[in-house]
Amino acid sequence: MKKGFTVLCMLLTLCILSTTVVFAESVPAAETAAALDVSDAGEAPAGGSYTLVDDGEPVLEVRHVEEPGMTAALNDTATGYYTADFMLPETNYRVYLTGLTQDNVEEIRQAIVDAYTEGEDFDLKNLGFIDAEKTWKNDGDENLCWAASASNILTYTGWAAQAGFVSTDDVFEAFIRAFNDDGGNVEYATGWFINGVAAPGGAQPAAGTGRYLPHYNYSDIAYTYDVYQEGADGMKTAYDKLRNGYGVSLSTDIYGTGGYEGGHAVTCWGFVTDIRYPKTSKQFYKNVFITDSDSDKYWVQGGKDRRDADDVMSLYALESVEQEDIDTFLFHITDQQSALISEVITVAPFSDDIPYETSDEATLNTQTTPDITIDPFILTDDPNDNESTKTVFAPDATIYYRPSMMNVSDVDYYGPLYLSITVTDAQGNTVYSKNFRYSDNTTISPSTGSVFTKTSITPKLPVGDYTITAVFNQDHNVREAYYFNNTKSISIKVRDQFLIGDADNDGDVTIIDATVIQRILAKIGTNNPDKANLRGDVSENGILEVMDVTFIQRYLSGIAIDYPVGESRFYE
Repeated sequence: MKKGFTVLCMLLTLCILSTTVVFAESVPAAETAAALDVSDAGEAPAGGSYTLVDDGEPVLEVRHVEEPGMTAALNDTATGYYTADFMLPETNYRVYLTGLTQDNVEEIRQAIVDAYTEGEDFDLKNLGFIDAEKTWKNDGDENLCWAASASNILTYTGWAAQAGFVSTDDVFEAFIRAFNDDGGNVEYATGWFINGVAAPGGAQPAAGTGRYLPHYNYSDIAYTYDVYQEGADGMKTAYDKLRNGYGVSLSTDIYGTGGYEGGHAVTCWGFVTDIRYPKTSKQFYKNVFITDSDSDKYWVQGGKDRRDADDVMSLYALESVEQEDIDTFLFHITDQQSALISEVITVAPFSDDIPYETSDEATLNTQTTPDITIDPFILTDDPNDNESTKTVFAPDATIYYRPSMMNVSDVDYYGPLYLSITVTDAQGNTVYSKNFRYSDNTTISPSTGSVFTKTSITPKLPVGDYTITAVFNQDHNVREAYYFNNTKSISIKVRDQFLIGDADNDGDVTIIDATVIQRILAKIGTNNPDKANLRGDVSENGILEVMDVTFIQRYLSGIAIDYPVGESRFYE
């Protein structure tokens, strides 16, 4: 496709029918955002964050991102990409879109507004989207939608450029050359690209292919979330990860008039959400923006090149699905075909902060050498909980830890097990440490782990910030493929608790709390209790507002609401 890869940025201009305030992400501290009147929209800066205003009110925030992982995906003239975050005029709908280009101004704005005005889905073409395309037939890619989506994400997050690839089409064609035409998964596609590993089933690569960045471990980069039964929580994962710079792919089950037709993977680029609801509510998620490797494959036939096919981004309405053991969302691709979302796969953006192997003793080959990683690392305040990991605890809580030594290689680990645990405070002082040594003749088979006994941190930790670190095989007594993943650190907080809605901090939610919030909003008096703004923020949107008073009043009247009045929270 004709991507060009000139700049992954976007100027998304809002229709000036309204002066609705935007809920925008912060502009990076190193850069000052320009304030532009809507009449100057066409003169928005080609590089740099800016806020579009109408009569002094912000209507669009465009955030310029210059992180290494993002600029790595672009050519030498690029300065980063843009995300856009704005309200649709005269609605409660908020649009968040990312991975965008500089040349999309009027087309995107008008298409989104028109889609809601007319109540229709839409497709946008040839605007430089990251959109690898399959061919019509008999070219070895019919079942490689997962590889196409992985190619998009690896390009967007900067990993492809780190490996020397110029475009998503280059990456996709590397997959096509290496794999047989069968089903797969974006997480394992990332594993092949980074480490040369193969999935346990489905499409298999030719020997010696992939492994473009072997000093990294793909398990630190890609993760699959099963969302069949997660409802809003599953969609919240995709939404939050996307807003934090991750690439996001959606695995779907396709249903037609005759029933189930097969699995399919698409790439997610944004959402339309209803700000009247929290992110944990299904009503929050209205639409999803995707690119699909099947969107223009029928054009690519008769000698035509996939690189010349249209780049297509689509907006689809999301529908909640609750039946038997399913609690998820679907969207309609056509009148006769629907896509049920089954998994969310995320890939972290490239960053200098992502750990990688530096030891010359490491073989970097998990197919011939054992490799142990600490996963999972359980932290909990419940002695009977062997699955959860918490990171915030009350001062009177007993904190238990239980690391598991998981073998993520293809061969047995055989040898001694050494483990050290250290807890440090915010100043770097060690407040707890313990060393463990187990048998010198321990075998850990592939895909299994050796779990250490659950142990508690003593004494109990006071309010503060801490880091707990587990280190396995610190002296390299057994040779491994990687050593950097033998260390796992988790940041934990010890905090006092409060009740949502208890603005006066008396341990209960009453009508007095509504009065306290009203006084704060009216700027009456100076004797409001400390942190009342946090405790009174019932909607948890970071803003104390009249709506929070209304929610408290409804709660006290016994009216059902979607907001967590009376629930416990930890202070920041």
